[in-house]
Amino acid sequence: MNTVKGYLNGGSMRMRARAKLRLLLLMAGLGIVFAVPGQTARAEEKTIEKLEVTDTALEVPYGSQFNAANVNLLVHYSDGTVAGAKPDSISLVDTSRIGEQEIEVQYQGMTVKYTIFIVPRQVTGVRISEGTRKDVTVTWDALEEAANYEIYTSSRQDGSYTLKKSVEKNEYTFEDMEQGKIIYVKIRAVADKMSGEDSEVIPIAPKPGKVSGIQITKAVKTKITLTWEAAEGATGYAVYYRLSSATAYTLAGTTEKLTYQITGLKAGQDYYVKVHAYAADVNNQGEASDVSFCGTAPKIPVISELKGGDKRVKVYWKKCTGAEQFRIYISASANTGFTLAATVSAEDPRLYGIDGLVQKKKYYVKIVSVRTVAGMELVQESTVKSATTKKAKATSTAAKYYSTKKKLKKSPAWKKYAAFRKRLVYNKCYILPGMKVTNVAGFNATRMVPQSIAFAKKYLLISAYDYSKAQESVIYIMDRKSRKYITSLVLPHKGHVGGMAFDGTNLWIAYGKNLQCIRYSVIKNAAVSGKAYTEIYHFTTVAAMPETVSYVLYYGDRIWVGAYNEKSKKYMYGYSIAQKTGTPVLTQVNRMLMPNRTQGVAVTEDGKMIISRSCQTKKGQSGFLSRLDVYKPTWNFSKYSVKKNKKKKTVKMPPMNEGIAIYGSYTYLVYESPAFSDCAAPVDRVAAFKTKKITG
Repeated sequence: MNTVKGYLNGGSMRMRARAKLRLLLLMAGLGIVFAVPGQTARAEEKTIEKLEVTDTALEVPYGSQFNAANVNLLVHYSDGTVAGAKPDSISLVDTSRIGEQEIEVQYQGMTVKYTIFIVPRQVTGVRISEGTRKDVTVTWDALEEAANYEIYTSSRQDGSYTLKKSVEKNEYTFEDMEQGKIIYVKIRAVADKMSGEDSEVIPIAPKPGKVSGIQITKAVKTKITLTWEAAEGATGYAVYYRLSSATAYTLAGTTEKLTYQITGLKAGQDYYVKVHAYAADVNNQGEASDVSFCGTAPKIPVISELKGGDKRVKVYWKKCTGAEQFRIYISASANTGFTLAATVSAEDPRLYGIDGLVQKKKYYVKIVSVRTVAGMELVQESTVKSATTKKAKATSTAAKYYSTKKKLKKSPAWKKYAAFRKRLVYNKCYILPGMKVTNVAGFNATRMVPQSIAFAKKYLLISAYDYSKAQESVIYIMDRKSRKYITSLVLPHKGHVGGMAFDGTNLWIAYGKNLQCIRYSVIKNAAVSGKAYTEIYHFTTVAAMPETVSYVLYYGDRIWVGAYNEKSKKYMYGYSIAQKTGTPVLTQVNRMLMPNRTQGVAVTEDGKMIISRSCQTKKGQSGFLSRLDVYKPTWNFSKYSVKKNKKKKTVKMPPMNEGIAIYGSYTYLVYESPAFSDCAAPVDRVAAFKTKKITG
């Protein structure tokens, strides 16, 4: 241990000695003299021999500050070395006095004199203040120290400048100028034979002529390209635009060409454009062109779905800003041979079926969005999508569960619900069609959910929606007398269609916050067409509702609508109908407070009201309810609020009862339970009851 410690200590001493030697050598190299014991050191003295002012302005602008910080010195020493320095002080400089001034500069006891000249400031703010097609007036910011101003001109910005004129005022008019010829101008201020720094150079020229002949040559969704004729004396053009709904114009940009593309616009919008010619400077503009009306193309349409059905394909597309119509093209080839299949208004639903195709064949579809502005047709084309046709099954007409009365009697609905069993009139019931499979315009749906019913002259109508949301909602048309299925109306949406009512001329259909209206003739034509289905793309009218509509009733020459809510009471609103045989118009005139969980309402000839109320698939579930409630309202239509009065009777029903309707002496009730496998007591038909056995 001692040996190792001694070795380490010795190593440290050697390292310190080497470091000291390196420090002495470094100091010697830098000329640092240090004393050695036993010797006397004598440093050589160095003195200042001369001061020299260098890199310091000779001309100082009027009114500016000038002090020691603005002066640079070169200090010459006796040993021949030179070093830069700042003065310790200088004598006072008066920059408010134009002319020559001598100043004294001090540094470490020595003084040197230096002469500066106070000159006018640089002229700023040079601009064209006004002009005509011959003359141009140039102005600039006035300087209090200036006695006059010298105006210099050149034919080139980087050329040689000659004195044009000396003036006392801060403006000058160039007269009889040649149109289209640019003159470059700069100005300096002069006082007491002292001249300031030249201003920045500006180009000037007479105002150009008016632009004419504007044409819109191309318009896409965010760009408009326009051209125009050359204007006399123009060196460039400024292009402006504004939305048709705006008042102020925006500068799109400038160009020296006779064409310009305005970018950054909104798709499917109308615009106004104008062009100013300018000369030399963009602000030196001539008279504006006539305003031109134009617009951008609609957005590019997007096909959201293309599906192949029974000898047809059906195309769906998204909302497309600016489109006035859509053209649908189809081909058996991906790149060629496209033919026009249909033209659809932008106001119509964004779906369309193309018929007459070959089974099990692949087809290609594209959509073109179209709008016309100022006679120019503007279009955008979607990408191409493909689908293959395939056969669909016919709508089923057999009962889903109970094909005979004997089988129905064995059902839970019959066994567990005595009121239902005692009142049901079996030979007046309608078997629900489509509960096994529904042909929805050439496409199959296997889980259609019945919702509402309505009698329309010769027919019973049953609405249903596709639980999977794959296919559109339908209205099954049944022969009222034979109770047999005839055909289906296919709606242009996938809504719940929770309510329907027939006013003698029109069928009203619930759809979200709207009531859709179709003529009876649409129903009749579909029924006698012999077709498996009829697609609806247009409605007679669509009336906005205050909230989502769940059920619809026609009574007292009024359409009544209400919303379903599991926990809260909701109003049922009554609407008068004007122009029933034309374009119907609804006006809200009454309301009635209804119980929660209302699914449908019917009114007897003597004014009794039967309310279908239900919730959930079986007992024990939260909010479960399945019954008919009977009321006798005070039908005073002259008052806004109609009294429902107290409940008269309740009749228990199997779960999931929905829409209700009365025809003759019978009350009919439809169930959505065939679509739900967990329903404890499904009913696969429109159940018929003697009305007096419900209300009595």
